[in-house]
Amino acid sequence: MLPLWLPAADSTNRLRFPVAGFSIAALEAPPGPTPHMPLTMSLPAIEEFSANVNVQIHPYEGSIEEYTALTLKQFKDFGLKVIEQKKVGKSGVVFQYSGELKGGLRHWYARSEKVGEQVYLVTATAAEKQWADQASQLKACVDSFRLEKGEQVAPPNAAPPHR
Repeated sequence: MLPLWLPAADSTNRLRFPVAGFSIAALEAPPGPTPHMPLTMSLPAIEEFSANVNVQIHPYEGSIEEYTALTLKQFKDFGLKVIEQKKVGKSGVVFQYSGELKGGLRHWYARSEKVGEQVYLVTATAAEKQWADQASQLKACVDSFRLEKGEQVAPPNAAPPHR
């Protein structure tokens, strides 16, 4: 039997943006041996910067604890200030941090989930002066991340799933 391929326009695998009034078929590839960013979303620009959320998938063989230590070292090396760090379940960590990037003060909220030999990194970025107004929307977006195969990822403050 030959596989049935649906044109992207007919696919049920669509990203839906009801507020903006459109949907689009997902453009995706499986995780592989090199890092990639399968998704980037942004809010309208304010003073020439668009707050955004992206999802990256990185090959990583170490533990989530090793990944956390590496991340903290990188923050220190780049002169970034860690505002919050917390473990999420057995395989995740959330960071909130701020600092200068490309001549502007930025604020980030990121969640990393270690699954097999991959780390899924979901990061929100805003201009520091816009963070207070955009934080709740950006954090809610990052916290909504969940894995669809294998163990599902719960939001940082969620109760553990019932099994």
